[in-house]
Amino acid sequence: MNNTRELQAFQNVVASGLAVCDLGPTLMGSTLECIHLNMGGTFTASNMTSIQLKANGKVIWDTTGATQTLINAYKGQPNASNMLTLDFMEMKARTVNAFQAGGMDLSRDSGITQLRLEITISGATSPTLTGVAEVSPAVPMAGEQAIRPLILRRHRQTVNAPSSGEFPIPVPHVDPAGGGSVYRRIHLLSANCTDIRVQREGIDEYKVSKAILQEQQKRAGRTPQSNHVCYDPILDNIAQGRVWDTTSAPYPRGAGVRSATFFAKFSAAETFVVETEELIRLGDY
Repeated sequence: MNNTRELQAFQNVVASGLAVCDLGPTLMGSTLECIHLNMGGTFTASNMTSIQLKANGKVIWDTTGATQTLINAYKGQPNASNMLTLDFMEMKARTVNAFQAGGMDLSRDSGITQLRLEITISGATSPTLTGVAEVSPAVPMAGEQAIRPLILRRHRQTVNAPSSGEFPIPVPHVDPAGGGSVYRRIHLLSANCTDIRVQREGIDEYKVSKAILQEQQKRAGRTPQSNHVCYDPILDNIAQGRVWDTTSAPYPRGAGVRSATFFAKFSAAETFVVETEELIRLGDY
């Protein structure tokens, strides 16, 4: 972070409705690293039933206030009850590129001409909403060329586990046949998930129970949350060689992966949400 910039006023901040902030005039020409939202009145993150960030009209961040609060707490970065942070960077990363990967390049060469934050508010009382962004200069540097086009994108999907047992999970963009993706984390907002298994090219790369998974995460400084199972391949805070890459394009554009499957085991049937943290370009999907 080199600078903070106050966001333009949100429009239509009401008890129940869609609040909108045009980020373009404030942030164009910079690299967006983080947004801090400040709520007033009887209004907390739980009243944000949808948070969508759109670049050139495309949804590149899709979550809810409750989910974002949970993920921040899991990463050891909890928010006050009247605050919510949307972080594109990896604050605890151990290398410069791992730290910076995900920041949104808003320079003239990025191709992004419009940036809009839309927040659906439900059940608040006399709400107010303001925000501040953390930014740095969008200066091209040789060491950043590989990560510069990558944006931390958040996508979510509702999934049904029809019964107890293990099932392949339709994680957004996971199939190499559709191009695949690069995952920093995969979050399952599930009460009944007991195990996960991650497979590429027919080989199990990660197979563990929820109990052991969460012990690994606590050892790495994470804070496991209730009704939350997270596949976190960057537990050691290094991205290179750790992110789960299912991209089918050949090197150097991708990883040349031909098959990838994410499995989860459940103790009982349930409907749950999968939410991803993906490092991909604006033009992907």
